[in-house]
Amino acid sequence: MPSIGRLAARVYKKIGLGGAPAGTVLFGLHKIIYRAVFWRRFLYASGRSRDLGAFGTFAYYDIAGLRKSRPVNGLALIFYLGAGDYLMATPFIEALHQAYPDLPIWAFASTSTDAVNSPLVAHFLRTNPTIDKVVMYRGRPRRIWTEYDFSDALKDVPKDFVVLPVVYDSHPGVVHRATSLLETFRLPVDLPVVRPIAYPAAMSDRAHGILSVILSRAGRVARRDLVFVHFGARSSGYEYPHVQQLVARLLRQDYLVASFSPVGLPHDNLIEIDVTTITPTDSIEILRALQNQRQRLAMISVNSLMWPISAALNIPNLGLHVFWDPSIHQYLYPNIFVMTRRFYPTVPSTRMFLATPSDYRDRNAGRGNSQEFIDYDPDFVATSFERMLAAV
Repeated sequence: MPSIGRLAARVYKKIGLGGAPAGTVLFGLHKIIYRAVFWRRFLYASGRSRDLGAFGTFAYYDIAGLRKSRPVNGLALIFYLGAGDYLMATPFIEALHQAYPDLPIWAFASTSTDAVNSPLVAHFLRTNPTIDKVVMYRGRPRRIWTEYDFSDALKDVPKDFVVLPVVYDSHPGVVHRATSLLETFRLPVDLPVVRPIAYPAAMSDRAHGILSVILSRAGRVARRDLVFVHFGARSSGYEYPHVQQLVARLLRQDYLVASFSPVGLPHDNLIEIDVTTITPTDSIEILRALQNQRQRLAMISVNSLMWPISAALNIPNLGLHVFWDPSIHQYLYPNIFVMTRRFYPTVPSTRMFLATPSDYRDRNAGRGNSQEFIDYDPDFVATSFERMLAAV
């Protein structure tokens, strides 16, 4: 039998407060309830607890003020994020380094693969020149993502360092995750939002081989566009079910397709990249090298790591958004065009492809929850992709 909390959550979703447009009475009521429910506390290395914001999950760190009261000889950033969230945090880390150039920054990364954390974050941290040291710890998720258990990291934090969990406010009223992080650490916020930073990294021999294959085949394709596709999302567990049909449609249009997801469709103009044989930075360096070779790149991907990667390299990306999320604007960048079945007032209409009921299948139809997941018709995706290319 469902708990009272789960029943209350179902009623809350049924009423639709969470999806109410900003500025309406229902949205205001949702905001009040959200703040009341997500009042949480955080444990710091000193053993003292502080509120994660008096009205919600938002934390404010005053490093400059703290330095006036006690010695601070370094910053311990505690990470428990997905790899995409980390990439969106790179401009903040750069700004933090510039604000406190005399303080070394140690990054603590969780080894756990769970609903909150991706171990790929550690790999990216090691390529970040603003990070002085990367330390691994055994973390584990709790009921709410901001309550992640990072206690194992505290034993390795020097006593004169300040412990700073890298958290951001996900309330729909927040402009962007990048701005939220800057505000959390009391750093200046400038708009427009700075794109993620993909720091250069050495490319493995395996990646060099993949790059050579792509370049050798690119000259034999009539189209100028080289299309990269990615159809899975670790955070949600979603996998696009119509991979072969969509890729086949792209191949019939004479695109050269490179896929970061399994396809299983033999074709001379299809290159399947086994991401388990290369590093995350290899994927970025392959894309960067192709750009340097003046190849025209475009992308189709489910909301995942490829969204911030494409943003870092400014590659046009048709993003398949497969669930309702009123905070969608918090992880968008100008290069991303959104495919959705719901209208988002926070997404520019020129970058939104609105699907009609004939353009998708709702996996949860008739199950009492129509928000997750949406499988888009491959013909609609391919047509929208052509429209995106015409717009850019």
